[in-house]
Amino acid sequence: MMGFQEVTGWIICFVVSIYSVVILYITFGLTKLFAASPKAVVHHSLPLVSVLVPVRNEAESIRECLRGLINQDYPKSLLEIIVTDDFSEDYTLEFAHIIAKENPGIRLLVISSAGLNPSESGKKRALERAIQKTSGELILCTDADTSRGAQWVLSMAECYRSGKYRMIIGPVAFSNERSLLQKIQSLEFMGLIGITAGSSRLGFPVMCNGANVAYGRETYLEAGGFRNNLQFASGDDQFLLAEVNKRFGSNAITFLFKKEAVVFTEAERSLGGFINQRLRWVSKSRGYREPAVVALALLTYGVHFLLLLGMVAGLFLPGLLLVALLLWIVKILIDYPSVWLMARFLGKKELLGYYFIAQVFQLFYVALIGLLGNILPYHWKGRKLG
Repeated sequence: MMGFQEVTGWIICFVVSIYSVVILYITFGLTKLFAASPKAVVHHSLPLVSVLVPVRNEAESIRECLRGLINQDYPKSLLEIIVTDDFSEDYTLEFAHIIAKENPGIRLLVISSAGLNPSESGKKRALERAIQKTSGELILCTDADTSRGAQWVLSMAECYRSGKYRMIIGPVAFSNERSLLQKIQSLEFMGLIGITAGSSRLGFPVMCNGANVAYGRETYLEAGGFRNNLQFASGDDQFLLAEVNKRFGSNAITFLFKKEAVVFTEAERSLGGFINQRLRWVSKSRGYREPAVVALALLTYGVHFLLLLGMVAGLFLPGLLLVALLLWIVKILIDYPSVWLMARFLGKKELLGYYFIAQVFQLFYVALIGLLGNILPYHWKGRKLG
């Protein structure tokens, strides 16, 4: 009869094997995006685009963000920008109004939350208020703490105008990585975007990011918007992706693998900020219902938890420690190709020197945050949630 050491070793081996097959398959999807030949772009008949910028206490970044949106290489007559407030407590709206007055040649609408009931707080509610005011056929969502190239709107609009897709997932990347913590985050995030891109290419999109996502206004309405998941503070992007996938099928969703479509943001500067961000991300997982999303989330968590468990138990059982370490190395090697491909795509291959450190950090934080994210509250933009 096998003892604890043998049983645990076989379980870890089994889970890592499944994880390896899944990640390699998704990486295969990512390589297909690299291999795809660029298609000719048709510049006529562009849609009217409504860019939504939900804000809460974004005084430090809103001006730069809006200037970047105003200077897009897109017909001004076909572009509107809507800043929608989520009960900001600083000068975000004042700065937005100043930018609007300085640029009378473009429609820049600022929606205040003044006078609203506190029950109307939250990013989803802010987005709902903005969508009610939109004139555009295409809704393009981003965050106030982001930047992008001048052809961001054009690249997303051209993809939508092809008529093939109802929802477009855009790439997001970290920028200005200065500290070791930020470089580690950037590498991990490249892996997440690689999974996002690869799974979408293979026909089972599992993730998207609200900092860079587009969908038709009619698609949003037909999918029911956010009404089925308002109880979760985050997840406007993820839950809408699930609704669109359920109603229209995965063929209606694509990942736009173009450098012009990349949106940049900065990684968290402190460990506390990072932990709160990841607690917020994990907190919405209770609302996941799609089999592929749930399976991948459980598999990812299970791999990290079991490997860490094996290493800790291996301190008393040397044979198990050796098995856990060897399987962890396998996991590191399996993850690397997708991170390398995304680093190449984003021009960030210099960060790959921190890859092993990032894997050590990831082993501990995923195992802990994955559990605590469903238990502990978190702080986000001055609010205690969860």
